[in-house]
Amino acid sequence: MGYTEVLERKSEILKKTMENWILKENRDGLNRQEAHIYRNMLKELHQNEQELNTVRGEEVAKSPESEETSTERVPVGATR
Repeated sequence: MGYTEVLERKSEILKKTMENWILKENRDGLNRQEAHIYRNMLKELHQNEQELNTVRGEEVAKSPESEETSTERVPVGATR
């Protein structure tokens, strides 16, 4: 299992756990400790998603197909 697969799996688990926390929050509310855990888990989910997107971007940049089809990016207002 590669690093990308590990991040994807972690993301799935975090999303499911967050779903359960949201349901609990809507149903019963959260006490201070639960709210703290919820916020930290949400931060971890966002961090994991960002890392996953970064790794996927690096994989796309390394793939041979992307080199053939990539286009040069020019800043707005710049001329070639």
